[in-house]
Amino acid sequence: MWAARWAGNRALVRLLPLLGLVQCWEIKIPDFVDCTGPTQSDWQPLRWLFSQLGRPDRFPTFQEDLLDEAHRLYQKWYVSLPVGTEDYPGGAAAFYHSCHFGEPTEYCLYGHLAALTYLAKHLADVQYRVTLARQAMRLLHWNLCLDFLESSTWAAWGFTILSLWDIVENFAYPQVSILHQFLEWGQVQPPDLGHLGRLAPPLMVPPVRDSDSRDERPGFWVFELGSHRALSNEPIAMLSEALPGHDVAHQNFVKPYEGRAEAFIHPFPQSCSPNCPHQQESVPYSFPIFMDMEQSKQDFHAWMLGNYLNKPEISRSSIFLCTNPIYYCNFFVGLNKTILGYFGLPLLYMVPHKDWSRWLDDFIELAALPSSLFVSNNPLHSAQVDWQSGVRLPVLRPVALYITERFRPERLQEVLVPEPREACVLYCMLRAFTPEGYPFHFLGKADTDRSYQTFSTFRSVVLYPHDFALMTFYEFYAMGMPLFMPSHMSKYLFPFSASVAMLDWVPDDLRSAPERPPFSPLSLTSSAALHFWRPQIDFFALPAVQLFGSLAELLVLLPEADLMAISRKMQENRKARLESGAAFWHSVAKAAARDRQPM
Repeated sequence: MWAARWAGNRALVRLLPLLGLVQCWEIKIPDFVDCTGPTQSDWQPLRWLFSQLGRPDRFPTFQEDLLDEAHRLYQKWYVSLPVGTEDYPGGAAAFYHSCHFGEPTEYCLYGHLAALTYLAKHLADVQYRVTLARQAMRLLHWNLCLDFLESSTWAAWGFTILSLWDIVENFAYPQVSILHQFLEWGQVQPPDLGHLGRLAPPLMVPPVRDSDSRDERPGFWVFELGSHRALSNEPIAMLSEALPGHDVAHQNFVKPYEGRAEAFIHPFPQSCSPNCPHQQESVPYSFPIFMDMEQSKQDFHAWMLGNYLNKPEISRSSIFLCTNPIYYCNFFVGLNKTILGYFGLPLLYMVPHKDWSRWLDDFIELAALPSSLFVSNNPLHSAQVDWQSGVRLPVLRPVALYITERFRPERLQEVLVPEPREACVLYCMLRAFTPEGYPFHFLGKADTDRSYQTFSTFRSVVLYPHDFALMTFYEFYAMGMPLFMPSHMSKYLFPFSASVAMLDWVPDDLRSAPERPPFSPLSLTSSAALHFWRPQIDFFALPAVQLFGSLAELLVLLPEADLMAISRKMQENRKARLESGAAFWHSVAKAAARDRQPM
């Protein structure tokens, strides 16, 4: 049985490489992470005081010597704190260069965070404490991509970003941009939206095949309004499975989002990084909303009746599908057809603020109709809908039937690490922790042809999520790819996710309802809220997902893992979910077949 134990700032690990020879590697925490090198002597008194006065895994109590030392470091390194809306303040930039380019520095990012956190916890002035906590979080970038504090020995004394999170209780955004989505129907050309092209209005597509030939299989038409291609794939694949004797024709009238999760390429040129002009500008929180919903809805009805539903064979065998945003379901009301809703984002996503109250009322009424078949694709989302509307949607997790590739580990020395929304220092941190002679190499999607066939050949996948409802996770799970994910809840703070407090609005009558959960599943703005909802997050709920607490622990787990046993458990779970969900998809097909009334 292999094991790793922390000893100061290193772990001695006994591993079995692929050649079958027993070897030992010393996995050391890099000096720029723990600040134990000769150039960072200014931080040693703070470390010494924590080791003498603190208790393992517990946040240090008030000690005058500790407070004085933390305040000294705060004053001395004040110049490293954020002063404006730069992406990487001085301290963050120094850490970035130490990681990517090996540049020596006297600065210690995680020591600075520890000092600021201690002050923010123990100073008397509440407002000053919040200011310090916000400054500390800003050192980790707007999207917190510099946070690997849990992989350092600073965390042994209770310092993690969650300590700051409990003081700040929200995200800081450089700006909030409102993007308006215009919807037009017919033979139109979209306006030039430049970099916002992914939100272009829908285009008219070639007419649906109209054939009375008895030699052809009957058609079944799925008309969708949805902006997330991967989410759309799930219901289409399942309906095709439930209707083996039909040709399932799918038409999405909205151009789905096709962007990649990784937003920037790192590192930037050393001469100017990480704040290079025109390369790393402050990332806004983009909040798209509809414009003129009612007029667009009327135009859509006229367009559908004139182009599709006037055909008898389509009227007999068709349904409407709405995915993300849920607000799209409103377009289908009044067309007398079954509405299938397969959801993954919150109710108020893309809804104009002035329409929030009305939309919640409309959704409650719509969800109650016999012709509305609505499901959530994960338990946390179902809890979010219930929190805001009182409607408890059944959960139907993705089984990704459209993924035909299966785990076949041919590249046994290579581990895939798909980029989160911004990798920042993830890869250089992996390199810094990996000891010489370690048997595995880490590659990103950019190092491959980005095909599932290629992904299936890797030894395993290390996935750092950027949202709670991540289709990539379900797709890898469906392939039976051994998945390694961080266990520390600090890795589940997602500033640029749609599941944020910005969308957490609840009607007064529901807010005062009895037996409400103690924390909102949308406003995960405290460590207590995160831990409360943890069982509803599929990264933790689905079996066989391998969890690691730190980068050093990941390096220990990777060679120890029984890959085939992990893959087998994942496949078994997927098969069980496929079988249990079959009844729902057959009921959808039957409901659509009953929609035979003339339009």
